Amino acid sequence: MTNDMRSLFSRRAFLNRSAFAAIGLAAPSLITTRGLAAEPDVIRMGMVNPLEGECAQWGIPIVRAGKMWADEHNAAGGILCGDGERHRIEYSAYTNVCFYPNEELKAFRSAILQDDCKFMFQTYTPASRKAIARLATESGVLTNSYGGGFMSADFPYLMGGITGSPTAFLGLVSHVLEQHSDVKRVALMFTDNSFGHAGRAYTAAGCAPYEADGSLEVVYNEVFDPATTDFFPLLEAVLATKPDAIFYSDLPPGKQAILLETSQALGFDGIWMSHSWDLPQIAQRVDLVNLEGRVYSGFGVDASEPTFSAKAHQMYQNYVEQFGASEWIGFAGLTYSAMASLDQAFAESPSVDPRDVMETVYGIKEMDHPIYGKSQWSGVDIFGVDHHLLTPTPKYVVSGGDLALSGVADDGAWWAEHKAAALPVLKKYGATEV
Repeated sequence: MTNDMRSLFSRRAFLNRSAFAAIGLAAPSLITTRGLAAEPDVIRMGMVNPLEGECAQWGIPIVRAGKMWADEHNAAGGILCGDGERHRIEYSAYTNVCFYPNEELKAFRSAILQDDCKFMFQTYTPASRKAIARLATESGVLTNSYGGGFMSADFPYLMGGITGSPTAFLGLVSHVLEQHSDVKRVALMFTDNSFGHAGRAYTAAGCAPYEADGSLEVVYNEVFDPATTDFFPLLEAVLATKPDAIFYSDLPPGKQAILLETSQALGFDGIWMSHSWDLPQIAQRVDLVNLEGRVYSGFGVDASEPTFSAKAHQMYQNYVEQFGASEWIGFAGLTYSAMASLDQAFAESPSVDPRDVMETVYGIKEMDHPIYGKSQWSGVDIFGVDHHLLTPTPKYVVSGGDLALSGVADDGAWWAEHKAAALPVLKKYGATEV
């Protein structure tokens, strides 16, 4: 590494330490769960997410959730592996600023080339996954995610640990339409960035079967600047098309609140759908009573809801005890659940070598997931490789001032029934690798 690069990383580490000390989060390079440095069997796990700016509203809870997964295993002496031993997990976090591909690659280089991480966890954001795909594969580093934004036969070390985003939009559209048969006109509005475009593609694909049979009309389908803070012009244009429902993604929790507050000021009383809504932050600006029965989400488990998974809800309770309920976001539980997708793989792998773990996890035809239960791989229709685990996906609705379980989607069954209509739409939006 050049002196200039060393200076860059040192300066960034200093800024991160300064920024996060005030909220009780250590600097990225210092967020560790370590065994003895000399232990030959340590598992080095790296996490990449935003740790500065407004996107840290997502990244900090995500990093905390990953550390909780590692801490749980380490409290038992390490994660149990197929070699009969427990291996301690050394967990370190790195920033990508705001899911920027160039920052994602810098973080992966630091984690893999400097810190010798053998396992990585990252965003589902397609551009970020593509940015690191070659490095991860050539380095033999198994890279997990809370969704399936990008995978490819050329990069077998990239896996999707749960259904997650953007795939969960497919079943979420159907769930909302099943709950509200009066919804005939929908507006699609998504952020103009990689994860927004992915959400738009999958939501459009989810709408396709209903458009084909004439039961649904998409009256608005545009992207918007994620830096937007004044949502009046945007929502005025959307509402001019008279939608019954607005399907959208994705803004940090604080802006979610402003978006919903603005829609109320403009008199919209229809349905909202997104892959997640972060109610502790939204409630600071919006009376949740006004959202009753009409705001839906569901990209995976939201551990704040107690009935879907006792294990996930225990994690939520532990999180709240450590950091407070106001610090909770849905992505925290999602991350914890996706990291748990490797539990069975480690338990059955003959070693902790990433290649052995990778071959083991792909060889589990039906995983007994500790959060979601029976789960199967997606098939090759979208990415040309069978490396995306489809977990049953809970769907939620705002009820009683909180999230209530509204149903559970079988995404594999949805795809089998609707792929003839959905797959051409994904191809149109460039969301496939086939």
